[in-house]
Amino acid sequence: MSDVSEVLKVVFVGLNSPGYQSLALGYLRSYAQADRRLAGRVAFQTLDLTVDVDPWWVAYRVLALEPDVIGIPLTCWNARNAYDLCRVVKAARPATRIVMGGPEAGPVAAELLAAHPEVDIVVRGEGEVTFAELLYALTRGRAVHHVEGITTRDDAGAVVSAPDRPLIADLDSIPSPYLNGVMVPSNGAAYIETYRGCPHHCGYCFEGKGYPRVRSFSEARIAAEIDTVAHTSGVTSFSFIDAVFNLTDDRLAFLAGCLAPYAAQGMRLHTVEVDIERIDDAQAALLASAGVASVETGPQTVGAQALATCQRRFDRDRFTRGVEALKRADIAVECDLIVGLPGDTVQDFFDGLEFCLDLDPGIVQTSTLHVLPGTDLWKRAEELGLRYDPEPSHEIIATDTIGYNDLRRAEVRSIYLQRIYKARL
Repeated sequence: MSDVSEVLKVVFVGLNSPGYQSLALGYLRSYAQADRRLAGRVAFQTLDLTVDVDPWWVAYRVLALEPDVIGIPLTCWNARNAYDLCRVVKAARPATRIVMGGPEAGPVAAELLAAHPEVDIVVRGEGEVTFAELLYALTRGRAVHHVEGITTRDDAGAVVSAPDRPLIADLDSIPSPYLNGVMVPSNGAAYIETYRGCPHHCGYCFEGKGYPRVRSFSEARIAAEIDTVAHTSGVTSFSFIDAVFNLTDDRLAFLAGCLAPYAAQGMRLHTVEVDIERIDDAQAALLASAGVASVETGPQTVGAQALATCQRRFDRDRFTRGVEALKRADIAVECDLIVGLPGDTVQDFFDGLEFCLDLDPGIVQTSTLHVLPGTDLWKRAEELGLRYDPEPSHEIIATDTIGYNDLRRAEVRSIYLQRIYKARL
């Protein structure tokens, strides 16, 4: 087929939690804009909006840009709004190609397309290279169902999937959206990612699934992003989205060294996720020097059966020592618990809540299990006796050890206990 002569208008749409921006869209746009094959052939715009905006109003904003392609990262939290948006856009502008990716889309790509005729293409796995290749095919007027990492419909309307795309070997090949100006840091809404993957394989979590190893951005790239964000006018705090901030001693020391000069000037990090059982006074001191005000950690559960099923370790003594070390460094600890994990009883959940409250960490947060696509619990749901809502956000309805009514009562009681604890501080 001949090349498409018109400029392809691409609109990235982020449906974020209030106060957040989409780093994923920043990466997608940065990589595609740097592709010389697309220069002069593709025009990009980004709408970073929030899930509390009516999807019909979002559609108004999107359609005013007359897009040829819309790219939307999908999570369990924004999926329902995104589907409503896409139905309106498709009805108003049928020729627009709607592309979805992200953890809510990739693992169930074929099922998503079968259930949502308004969606044209799903990008599976890491999206930067795949999305750029998709745009290249469109600018050349070529069929897209051969692009690696794509699930779409063929000319006959059948859902087809191209082979998976290999992981990006060199993460620095993805241009930084902060260093190239695609994203402008704002206070509390700037995020740095230093690596991809996770050394843990918790059954309820999508982080690290499909990633056999941890891949890192270079230290030079990380340092440059920190410097850019920290020197942006008005920014006094920002976040890291790494699965484990204290991944190794050397890495923590490097990050603390980069961040310490800015922390000394009052720059603070939003809550970072840590492996608390590795933290001693030395690590706590490094976190404090980096400007970390609070950390987030488990245990998620103290129930032996749930821990084994979810492939999650928990050492009560080491966990306690980690919390105590952080408290001595004046760093607040958010202890997280999940109600509804397979194998847990109501008593297991409240044993975990009692353990966390007794530690007096500063913050205790409980949540209800969401059986996320692509996770081990999602794959084994029937085997493990998990009944959950098949629609996003996939909240647990009942398990073999906790019924629906008991789950709801546990949620209400835990909220009450959290409020008492918070009021006491």
